[in-house]
Amino acid sequence: MDDCTARFGACFSESTCSDGEKSTAYGWIFIVCQLVLSALLFLTLCGMHISKRGDDEKIIVSTGRDRFLNSITSQVAMMKSKKSLRHSGKPGGTILKPLSNTDRSERNFVKNVADATILYPSKSRPEYVPYPHLNFFEHIQTKLFVFSNDEYIQSRMVSCAALASLSSAASSTLAMLFEHERHKQDCMEGLELEYTSSTKEWFMGQKDPFGDTLDSFKFLPIFLILAYIAFLVNRWRDFMITCHTIQGNIQDVGILVGSVPADQVTKEEKKQIYKIYRLLNAAHIMCYKKFMRDEFKNDDSVYSQLVEMDLLTEKEGIHLGSMGKKVREGLCSRILCEIDVLLSLTTKKYAESKSIVLNDKICDLRGTMAKLHDTFVRDNPNEYILAMQVLVYCYILLIITGYPILMFSDNNAAFSCVQPLAFFGTFFTLVSLQMPFILFERLDNPFDAHDDINAENLVASTELALFNSMRCQFNEFRSESSLDNTGLSFKSLSSASIQIEYSMDNDLSDSITSSKCVRFG
Repeated sequence: MDDCTARFGACFSESTCSDGEKSTAYGWIFIVCQLVLSALLFLTLCGMHISKRGDDEKIIVSTGRDRFLNSITSQVAMMKSKKSLRHSGKPGGTILKPLSNTDRSERNFVKNVADATILYPSKSRPEYVPYPHLNFFEHIQTKLFVFSNDEYIQSRMVSCAALASLSSAASSTLAMLFEHERHKQDCMEGLELEYTSSTKEWFMGQKDPFGDTLDSFKFLPIFLILAYIAFLVNRWRDFMITCHTIQGNIQDVGILVGSVPADQVTKEEKKQIYKIYRLLNAAHIMCYKKFMRDEFKNDDSVYSQLVEMDLLTEKEGIHLGSMGKKVREGLCSRILCEIDVLLSLTTKKYAESKSIVLNDKICDLRGTMAKLHDTFVRDNPNEYILAMQVLVYCYILLIITGYPILMFSDNNAAFSCVQPLAFFGTFFTLVSLQMPFILFERLDNPFDAHDDINAENLVASTELALFNSMRCQFNEFRSESSLDNTGLSFKSLSSASIQIEYSMDNDLSDSITSSKCVRFG
């Protein structure tokens, strides 16, 4: 029907539309489809939240580290750097569990360094995923993998798409309203009647003021978001620095302990160093147990796991199990006791002076491990976070209501109801506001993460360093020649003149007077 006095309303067929145009009916069908899509997305979002409340463990809150790292490993293996990144001779699955493949028996540890039958601790990958080495297509593949396996990100994206669809439907409704006004005006002019309508002018007149309002309002919420991101990132940087400080402290202790015995290391000293080696690795694992596999995360099974890995004896496991949350402190105290025993066994001069340094190192280690766990207790006041959330939600409300006008494009075409800029403008603006909240969730507390962090490679790297540094004197590097007292051995040298400064009693004060020139060839 072609009625100049028809009111503005939805129509879904040519015969029911006031202008008798198919495009009008198609426009309203398109608007209904957008509303249905928005409703379905909201229902999906509700289902995701119900599923999360019902069984939080079924939600992959993180990237699914094992699958993620296996995916990255398969990609990096195709690059030129694969030889330096891949664990030689080991399948990709064992790389993720380097601690499980190490022989920590006392018989293996006390062997001389020149023994060809030594089984060294398993090698490990760097504790960081080699993400920057990926090419463009691998970057895209990795991002898609993360998005497809992280339901927290998915829920944020679904909410943005649902709200953007509502905004686009509102913009399409404006297009249909303006088209209806144009039809009435043309109809009145055909009847030579005067028709004045200010609907479009009124809406378009709100465009600039609304834009100014958005520009003025966005400063404070964005500023609060940036400040909170900077706080969380700085806290995470402190966390990483603390992790490496702990690693450095443990390796320092290993170097000092390895240098305590004299040149002739006795069997008792080797056994005592092995004890300290075990306890240092156990303390390192207990510090990061929340970042490791389920066998370590569970307080009931972690001690049996350490006993199975030959890092604790059964008696030590029972004793440490009774310490509750103070296991790290108990291990540090036990390490100091074992160091005192080692110092009492050695006959090396001035070995006692290292006792003070080792005591300081162990105390620093305990304090640094405590600092690691205290890092995420500090946070901004709840009032700050609440004010930030309220301002961001107000800004989101302004975007949803304002973008249908700000992004509206009136082209007088047959399908002017299709307003892609309204959808994409709203969607990407909301995504930019939701991404910080995803960061807040991820960086809030690593101890709540589900396999987001895996410190096993860090612990394995430290164990390999301890194995080499603490056993540095488990062999004699002396020759049987007449140069026996110099501490040097020569197998084959070309004709050359080599000036060697040596001392019979290893006293630097006498080296100048006893230095000689030895000519070979």
